Amino acid sequence: MGHIVIADPNIRRFRLHHRLRLDLLRRGHRVSILCTERSRFTFWREQVADVDLLEPSSQDEYPDAIREILEEIEPQAERRQARKIATAMHHWFARELPDLVLLHEDRSAISTCIQLTAHVTGCRVLWSGEGLLPHTIQIDESGLDADASHRKWSAKDFRCVTPNQNLLDASLADVLAGGIPLTLPMAPVNMPPLRRRIADAICYMMGGRLHAAMSAIHRWRLSFTSDDIDLGPTPILDWKAPFVTVLLQHPNDTRVVRDAIDPPNARTLVQRAVVAADLFGPQTKVLVVLPGLFSENQGIAHAIASEHGDRIRITPSRNAALAASAAATVITINHPLATVALLTGTPVVILGRALYELDGVTTTSSLEELPDAVRQANQSDRPALRRRFLTWLLQHGHCWCSTTSPNHNGMHGLIRRIESQLDADLDLSNQPLSYRPGPSWPLTTR
Repeated sequence: MGHIVIADPNIRRFRLHHRLRLDLLRRGHRVSILCTERSRFTFWREQVADVDLLEPSSQDEYPDAIREILEEIEPQAERRQARKIATAMHHWFARELPDLVLLHEDRSAISTCIQLTAHVTGCRVLWSGEGLLPHTIQIDESGLDADASHRKWSAKDFRCVTPNQNLLDASLADVLAGGIPLTLPMAPVNMPPLRRRIADAICYMMGGRLHAAMSAIHRWRLSFTSDDIDLGPTPILDWKAPFVTVLLQHPNDTRVVRDAIDPPNARTLVQRAVVAADLFGPQTKVLVVLPGLFSENQGIAHAIASEHGDRIRITPSRNAALAASAAATVITINHPLATVALLTGTPVVILGRALYELDGVTTTSSLEELPDAVRQANQSDRPALRRRFLTWLLQHGHCWCSTTSPNHNGMHGLIRRIESQLDADLDLSNQPLSYRPGPSWPLTTR
């Protein structure tokens, strides 16, 4: 069997990684957890065995191939942090020689360093992260979102994909209904000793990382994070078509920070969206979906509403799926729920790189050219390409498993994908696991 490393697992994803580790051990694999953060190491050491911590080092003993790429990382603070553990990381991989390293969500300089070190030592890499639809995980060998390998493909590369309309219909029905999968039983969380958490806080403080020091005491509580969404009352859109939907994102959203160049602020984006909405007729409405609850964005909401009056309606993020599905056009930087618009055949205009970006499926634009891009998106429609692309993305590029509340079918799919990355000469005599891509409902009724 294989030696699999879960690298620097986030405490927020305890349920997923703990269950994944347990199921991999049952399949006969060796599983190690490798931490680069003291607070994560303190937490995981109380939950499982075989946890290692990479200590920062002033030595400079790692290959030039890693050094050259690390020098290009911005900002400098992340670059310095990665260089401090690069030596220890290289020594650990050279000593342990794992078969596969799993990286989840954190698209940081540390993750880049882990990926480079794994490649240099002959270890394969598999990335996973929050999917485009609720309770899904995107999974790829190269990276997440704009770094995913399939983004190098063109429309002709999807000609061999047979559209799965049942999967697409079920995916749309599930996200609009707010479906929640049946969650597997979770292990209890062991609270790390207070003295160790205090020691971590002191260490962070001595290193000048004040925010990490302040959160080190209570960070273990992040393990109780859940994907369950408070849907509240069923939203009602009483506007007559057509209207344009703008899906806003938080400025600190990883997709915005990593995959958008000079992303516009909320007020500027809405201003250009109002201009673009005039293409559908004078006084066409614009529905603005906030990146959180209304109470968390009252300042932005009031500023936008006061500038545009009756042209604008503000709605919280829990209504994003419905707002995207009913719009004439969806405008966003790279919001994941723009995928819902694609499932309904709604044109999508994006201002940043995205996992679902593909010529013929979405339209990429700059802020200045947004009205022209909206016109182009509505004049060109390639439904066959869109169905093939979405089928591949949701069937092969995603695993239908929640990041915080994993279910039985989803864990099987994740393990199958992991085992498919292991060398063929390894002993994988276990019976293959059954997995069906798609939500648990309504595919079960077909």
